[in-house]
Formats: sequence, structure tokens, C-alpha cells
Amino acid sequence: MPEEEKLQRTERITGAQKAAILILTLPEDIAVNVIKNLKEHELNKLAKTILTLGTIKRDMVKLVLKEARDELAEIAPLKTAPNELRRLLEKALPPEKLQKLLEETMMTESGKVIFNELQKLDPKFIAKLIEKEHPQIIAIILSQLKPTKAADVIQYLPKRLGVTNVQEEVIKRLAMLEKVSIKTLRIVTDALEEELASLGAGKEETLSGIDIAAEIVNNLPKEIAQDLLDEIRKENPSLADSIEERMFKFEDIIKLDNRAIIEILKAVDKNDLLLALKGAPEDILNKFLSNMSKRAAQMFLEDMEALGPVKKSDVEKARKKVIAIIKKLAEEGKIELGGSEELV
Repeated sequence: MPEEEKLQRTERITGAQKAAILILTLPEDIAVNVIKNLKEHELNKLAKTILTLGTIKRDMVKLVLKEARDELAEIAPLKTAPNELRRLLEKALPPEKLQKLLEETMMTESGKVIFNELQKLDPKFIAKLIEKEHPQIIAIILSQLKPTKAADVIQYLPKRLGVTNVQEEVIKRLAMLEKVSIKTLRIVTDALEEELASLGAGKEETLSGIDIAAEIVNNLPKEIAQDLLDEIRKENPSLADSIEERMFKFEDIIKLDNRAIIEILKAVDKNDLLLALKGAPEDILNKFLSNMSKRAAQMFLEDMEALGPVKKSDVEKARKKVIAIIKKLAEEGKIELGGSEELV
């Protein structure tokens, strides 16, 4: 076989698959030592790859080994078996770590398929699909979606079903979520898709329900978000306060210090900021203008005037972009959302 053709054949498989083939060709004691030195994410990837590798032909093994510049005299065809992997891992890892790893790898990504599919669906369709479920089940489903998607779905849920305010109840339950067992997720996914592969049981996924709830409420239109928080506050004031504390509203910009505003000005798109500040409270507008040069502030005001009347929805969209940048800067440690006291 020409060298070029051989190279093309090895390029058909991924780096993870090549690593899995190499591990399976090594003597057991050497393989154990290799596994011991892998990082956790590398070990997870290797285990999942081995479990899905199937039968590897002799010539492919040789090509992989040659590519890695390992010289082995004779290699038997390899057939992946979970028992082989378990035997290697039992020698390399403590029992509790092995159990955790096996639960995760045997669960596989198939358990997340339904949530990936939901992410692609129209929010109205999702709302219709889940509207008759118990609010706790709806909360769990939405916790697995991106907050922006979940916010879209919540808007289409019925406000009331009998005596229950569904939207309010879902946000409350979301905010109180801390852990969702894989068993519970399996029940939920089975209800949505009967043919889903098993997710396993016993493992728990840690969630920050309060943060998810705050992010979702943040992405709702202002009026809906405020109504929801008001309803929750009537029944559970501390929960409403906790959700609100984790939210960052456009009006909260006034609380930021000047150093934060300067960082925002560097990072934000000027056109987004122009739109976002259209019709904004004067103190917020001045907060930005006072951190620009006199000439830049004058040009900014002129550009804002040139915008003319703008749609409220466009302003809201621009403000969400600005908030997203502010949160990103905070996550990177470049600014503090709480602001800081100015020195005098």
C-alpha cells in the first residue's frame, strides 16, 4: 500500500481513537501507569472512546503505531470490551473514583439528546409540549436548556392553570433547584422521548437553580420579569430577593464605579451602546459620558441624536448585549458588579 494511501487511512480516525488503540496495545502494567497520569477530562474522553471503538483491524493498528513511532513486532486484532477497560481502571484508580467514572461513561451522551433536540425546537412548541407537566418537571426541563431559550419558553406557558400560576411556580422551583438525580432526569427524558438510552442512576448533577432562575428572568421582557418577581415576593419574599440579587439589570449600571465603566467602553460595540442608552435615565447616560473625553462625549451625543426614533425592542436587545458584556467582564475579573466606593 503506498505511503500516501496509508496516511489517508490513519487520518480517517480521531486523535482520541488513536490514543485508545495505543492504550489497548500496551502491556497491562504500562497501560495502568499511563492511565494513572491522565487528567480527569482526558480519562473521561479515553474511556468513552474505548467503549465505542469496536473492532480494530490489524493493519490499522500497525498504521497507528507507526504514526506514533512505536515499534511492536506483532499485534493481535483488538476487540474493545468494557470488562478489559474495567480491569485496567480497577488497578489504576481508587474504587470511589472508578465508580464515578463508570457511571459517567456508561451514561454516555445519549441521555442529553432530548435536551439538545429541545434546544433546536420552536419555544411555542416546547411550551405546548410541557405545559401540562407538573411545575417541578417543567423546572427540571428548563434547567437543562440555555437560559435564553428557557426564557422564550416560559413566555408561552399558560399564566394560570386552574389555581396555579404556572410561570411563577416554575421560576420558584427553578430557583430552589440544587441537585437533580440522574434517575429523575431519566424519568423526565423518558416522558419526552420514550426511546432515549438509559441515563443510569445514583449520580447527581449539581445545579445552581437560583442562578439559572435569575438568568432566565433576566432574559424575559422587563414587564413579565417584574410581574413574576412581584408574584413570587408575595409568597416568598426571601426567594424573590435572592433571585433579584443575582440578576443584573440595565439600571444597575449606575452602581458601577468609573473603572468598570471605562472597561465597558473598551469592550462594548459603540452602536449597541448608542441604542442601549437611547431613552436611558440621565444619570446612566452621564455615567458613560463622564468617562469619555470631551470631544468623544460630544460626538457620542451627536450620533445618538442622529439615530432618531428607534423601536423599543431594538433598545431592549441592545441593552441585553451590553449586560452580557458586563457579566463577561465580571466573570473575567476585570470589573466588580457591586462597584466600589470612590475615593475622595
